[in-house]
Amino acid sequence: MRFMIRLSEEDKRLLEEMGEEISKVEMLENWRHLMEFTPCPSGSVQEERAIQFIASKLKEYGLEPVILRYDAYVSEPKWARLEILSPSRVEIQCTPYRQVGSTGPEGIEGEVIYIEPEKIGEVECRDKVVLAEQEAPGEWMGLMGPRLLKLQEMGVKALIVIEQDTYMPTVVHQRADFSVSGNPTPENFHLIQTIPAIVHVTNRDGQRLRTMAKEGGMRVRVTSVVETGWKTLPLVVAEIKGFEEPDKFLLVNGHVDTPPFSPGSVDNISGVVALLELARILSKHRDGLRRSIRFAFWTGHEIGRYAGSTWYNDAYWHELRYKCIGFLNIDSPGVVGASQYRAVSIGEMEELCRESIAEVTGIKVEGTRWPSRAGDHSFWGTGLPHASVISARPKELYDPFVNYSGGGWWWHTPYETLDKGDVDILARDVEVNLNVIFKMTNCPVLPLNFTTYAEAMLRILEELQGKSEKIASHFNIYPVIERCKEFRELSGRLEEAVKRALDSGAKEAYQELNRCLMKISRYINPIAHSNAEVTEQMSMETFGAAPFPRLQGILKLAEMPLPHGHEFKLLRTKLQRDRNYVEDGFYLANEAIKETLAKIKDLIP
Repeated sequence: MRFMIRLSEEDKRLLEEMGEEISKVEMLENWRHLMEFTPCPSGSVQEERAIQFIASKLKEYGLEPVILRYDAYVSEPKWARLEILSPSRVEIQCTPYRQVGSTGPEGIEGEVIYIEPEKIGEVECRDKVVLAEQEAPGEWMGLMGPRLLKLQEMGVKALIVIEQDTYMPTVVHQRADFSVSGNPTPENFHLIQTIPAIVHVTNRDGQRLRTMAKEGGMRVRVTSVVETGWKTLPLVVAEIKGFEEPDKFLLVNGHVDTPPFSPGSVDNISGVVALLELARILSKHRDGLRRSIRFAFWTGHEIGRYAGSTWYNDAYWHELRYKCIGFLNIDSPGVVGASQYRAVSIGEMEELCRESIAEVTGIKVEGTRWPSRAGDHSFWGTGLPHASVISARPKELYDPFVNYSGGGWWWHTPYETLDKGDVDILARDVEVNLNVIFKMTNCPVLPLNFTTYAEAMLRILEELQGKSEKIASHFNIYPVIERCKEFRELSGRLEEAVKRALDSGAKEAYQELNRCLMKISRYINPIAHSNAEVTEQMSMETFGAAPFPRLQGILKLAEMPLPHGHEFKLLRTKLQRDRNYVEDGFYLANEAIKETLAKIKDLIP
């Protein structure tokens, strides 16, 4: 056990008691009841019924739920059809993309041309139907962002995308427009592409279509009916107040809505069931909670581009920024066959998650990963510590082309029925998350450890510099690396101070240490994960795609052939400003640690 994760013996007994109260019977009953409302895309009657059921259960468990309503810009696919008109007539299974454009029921006819992913934007395609591969670097949700906008600019009629899933080549996963995160604004509305029709076909059918298109003379009729517009959506929030620091709260959440056409039994109905069970148990033991817990049940996740969580961040930004101790996202627990856990996300909650998994299951998760670009991780700019403890199917049962449903091949398909979940595994996942939650609320000093986080960030920054060393005389990130090294050293000193404070019972120092830990998150997380301002949302193109998104352009700069050219100088200017922004984040964090160490010097024996 590392220094910051400390519970009293009384708290340890309480945590064990709560773990024993997890009810498989209660969870299975809630699971079956919620499945009566699915599929429940956002804005539907089914979603409203699910929200009302959730609120009723929270009341039954002793909480006071509030149903909030907000405006969301959503795009709901209704149906799609792909008809081959020549050289032969046949209908091909397809699913509509979550997009803004729509053909109307009459569809669009056109000649099909096949374009390889790396040549999109180079091959003339005006008034053509383009057949393309989904597979492209980092694009697990389908062709995204600049490629789609380029095709739109070039006048493409429609787009047929070949599903990359070779693990289960006969299914089509419902995939999405990844452009704007949450509701659009006047400044980014233009980034949402409006191609009239985008449909996905199975990998197996896609191979046939590719051969046909390459032979020439292929014509199709594509129909994709999508309803796009503003809808008023509900979401549920309920809070359990802590007895000692009620103004500080942990945000625990998951999304209610399911993907279009999918029952979503483990994406994310099982997550809703887990949240309800956690609320039931923690409400029963509310007198034992030092800090508060706020449960949130998002909508607008699947067809609103995380509309619910981003709206909540906008509406409650100041409260989240200064009172929220962290964020725990629960998505896709309880998947049948899940026998292991995904690599723990790099961050200040990494150690806590790793220990909670080991303590409950005996599984030691060795690997780490940069936090996923999926899920309602809509609080990076605000600076919240993020965590998501996710169980997974073993490698031999894991479909590498999905994200997520525990790695099940049924992700975002009509096959995600109740039999794809396992209540025994769900109970284990609930206990792991309960462990994380209780330690965040009850450890005297917040279990946020920046030492390993700093080490990981330093490796990433040095790798970025190493890949662009040839232009170091024109531009480099050496100043950021030096600040990060100082942050690593200071984080170690802060960790030692926490240990001494806890060992000696210096309660007078706890408040200062907790204030410092929250400040560090607010300074470090936005520079490590976001390229937007602290009150803004980053675009889906960069959302979690790579660490330090403000600095990733250095790789592009290093590829430019003319270091004294116009484009080089434009990008270098931008990178200089972004480097200043990132360096300042480290500087502010370092100053906060120094000030705190000076304040508590005389408080710790």
